[in-house]
Amino acid sequence: MEKLVKQIMGLLPKQKDNLPWTQNWAIKTLSLLFALFLWYFVVGEDKVDMTVQIPVEIINMPRDLVISNQFKKQLEVTIAGPRGLIRGIANQHVSRAVDLSKATPGSLLVRNDEETISFPRGIRVLRVQPPYITLLLDRLIQRELPIKAPLSGTPANGYKIESVTIEPAVLSLTGPQAILGDQEQLATTPIDLHNLKASITRQVNLDLKQSLAELIGETTVTVKVRIIEETVLKQISNIPVAIIGANPPLTAVVNPAAVAIKTEIPLSLSGNQQMHTLFNATVSAADLPPGTHSVPVRVETGMQAKIIDITPATVTVSVRKPPAHKK
Repeated sequence: MEKLVKQIMGLLPKQKDNLPWTQNWAIKTLSLLFALFLWYFVVGEDKVDMTVQIPVEIINMPRDLVISNQFKKQLEVTIAGPRGLIRGIANQHVSRAVDLSKATPGSLLVRNDEETISFPRGIRVLRVQPPYITLLLDRLIQRELPIKAPLSGTPANGYKIESVTIEPAVLSLTGPQAILGDQEQLATTPIDLHNLKASITRQVNLDLKQSLAELIGETTVTVKVRIIEETVLKQISNIPVAIIGANPPLTAVVNPAAVAIKTEIPLSLSGNQQMHTLFNATVSAADLPPGTHSVPVRVETGMQAKIIDITPATVTVSVRKPPAHKK
């Protein structure tokens, strides 16, 4: 540029050098004109159109309200302006702010146009898509919902379900009244118990309708199913009673010497002819002084069984001193 200016200066009439305010005035003027020309050419004329994604920002949402529908969270905005300004949009926080400070439950139609989005000066909005978004506002409620676990199939022959435990048993949810208002409980996916002979523990997903799944996401619970062998009620007699804890030199005698019990035992053991040998009946003579005492009977077994009744429940324990030696 400087060379071009000097060539032009050679064509201009010579200026007097004794005027300080006129020194190099032509060079300065031409440089300014060329700078203005280049600025206009590069900035003023180089305009571009571009489509950018602008986020929708919800502000001042009342605490007791919630948006219950899915809505467009990104707007496609076509803008025009100088290339330099357009490139700088990515570094600026430009959004479509939706103020809900005065919102009430119901449907709200939000208009999107060039006046609702604040771009830097020099950028013009050509088009906004979508031009409208609909927000469904609902009351925010909290519910404590119990969880159940549907069971399918049955255990193996001779086995039964004793208990079903779910952890957690209750789920606390917060969400729109339209979704949670009529919900009474939650259920897991079915658990197959076909031909099982032992207890199981499973991590199971909740079986949720779409609106609930979108609200709480994928949720799992722990389900424990206790399976035991079926039992039969049986009367067993002639179980000998043993005395424990007698203090020497005292001796003890129990009467009667055997008891009978009513018990629930596993079905597979019900045919054992020596069933009385699988139970131990005891009475404690510890700290009993000489004399006759009524003492409760305790019956134990090493197998899975439930003692329902002991007959008799108490027995007589006679504690005696050893006979004196004759001189």
